[in-house]
Amino acid sequence: MKAYHRVIAFLFAGLLLSACATAPSYRANPQLTEKLEKTKSIMVVPLKTDVYQVNAGGVQEKMDAWSSQARNNVMTAIQDELARKPMIFVKTFEETLLSDSQRANLEETRALFDAVNYAIIVHTYGPPELQFPGKISNFSYSMGKDVKALSRDTDIMLFVSCSDQIATAGRKAVQAGSLILGALVGVQMVPMYGMTTVSIALVESDTGTILWYNYHGSPGDHDLRDPINTTTLIKQLFKDFPM
Repeated sequence: MKAYHRVIAFLFAGLLLSACATAPSYRANPQLTEKLEKTKSIMVVPLKTDVYQVNAGGVQEKMDAWSSQARNNVMTAIQDELARKPMIFVKTFEETLLSDSQRANLEETRALFDAVNYAIIVHTYGPPELQFPGKISNFSYSMGKDVKALSRDTDIMLFVSCSDQIATAGRKAVQAGSLILGALVGVQMVPMYGMTTVSIALVESDTGTILWYNYHGSPGDHDLRDPINTTTLIKQLFKDFPM
């Protein structure tokens, strides 16, 4: 599973760098407005928050303390945004209180979201040759009905998945040297200090349908360990939040 996540992160980086530099617009299911009219409650489900240190040779090492710090920052920023929606009741997701079957469901949901998330980025945000125009105009993706077991009777779940790469001083020095060498031979290079990706998806609890989706991806512009930096990024993602 860890190897799968590393492959997904690598592919994300390549796709995001080949896409436009600014954050893409959100994607919305055609039934979004109709479904949200009936929505009274929401629960935020943090599927993944992984922070890696990247050394001079480009080798990644997951940092548990950094990941925990980033998760707290992301969840706090999202909860602050949802607090601005007084008509929506927000329930807290308590992973420690899950039953064995619910925990297994959560792990399956995490793996499924990795795959669906990748498909959305490739086919609705990726290079033109990989895009499916029908998936953009008629955005239709699902997490399956099994997610209802995690919903605690809420109408909507907000799935959140984050990944961040923090370059060491050695990595930054290597990249700076590459930029200089590239300039000397007339080759324009993009420095790879680290990739920050955040994906958020509004999922209808009963059906698992993804009603609304947005993501941010940038090379070295953000640091999820920093609460102010994280808040700025989450505000950007929530700018067009439909609730």
